[in-house]
Amino acid sequence: MINATIFKQTLRANYKLWLIFTIVLSALNAALIAVFEPSTLTNVADMVKDTPLAALLGDTSFLGMLAQTFYSIHGVILPLIFIIMTANSLVASQVDKGSMAYLLSTPIKRTTVVQTQALYLITSIITMFLIITLAGMLAIQVSQGDLGTYLADYIALNVGLFLLMFATSSISFMFSCIFNLSKHSLALGAGIPVAFFLFHLMAQVSGSLEGFRYLSMNTLFDTAAILKGESYWMQFTILGIVGIVIYIIGVRFFERKDLPL
Repeated sequence: MINATIFKQTLRANYKLWLIFTIVLSALNAALIAVFEPSTLTNVADMVKDTPLAALLGDTSFLGMLAQTFYSIHGVILPLIFIIMTANSLVASQVDKGSMAYLLSTPIKRTTVVQTQALYLITSIITMFLIITLAGMLAIQVSQGDLGTYLADYIALNVGLFLLMFATSSISFMFSCIFNLSKHSLALGAGIPVAFFLFHLMAQVSGSLEGFRYLSMNTLFDTAAILKGESYWMQFTILGIVGIVIYIIGVRFFERKDLPL
């Protein structure tokens, strides 16, 4: 059950942060698309040849470079910051500050409150990536001149990144529901997703660190499989299921736990 009034209040309280990150990510994605021209790609490939960065960059095609920059670094860490800040503010921060006690003193059920907060977080991420995708498609058409050539893989990259952020947001939201103090919520709600990001990045930089990829959920977003035409829907499905299950766990935990009301 969802409460429209609480959803609107949450939207008003968080839309500025959402807007800032959405604009920055859309502009950054469009800028990288415009930068990766054939001559630029050749120069970059020559510069990193025989260096550790060559393994990090991998495929030096247009979408390959975009996958190894925006979809592996910028497009992960920036939404991650938004998710961590927002998830904590939706539940744990309100319990910590006492505003949740006021809200729950009304006839509104606890289940309705937490489900509405979860819906806001999910909706904000969906809307963010929809705008980023549309901005990127426009940038490809303008700078590359042939959107159709890249469209299917580009959409798959954005769907995959969204599913990764959806699953990641469920972790941050769950710990926001579990803990009554922001510092505890952030310790795990931020610590685990950031660790996943770092482990995945380390595995890409050096073959000797490849084992770290098995410690990161980010590995399920396999950009190389998308660009090579290999199967990736199983990984996407797992990310979706993980996100749904962990959101449910967070909601159920909040329904049953003792609150300092």
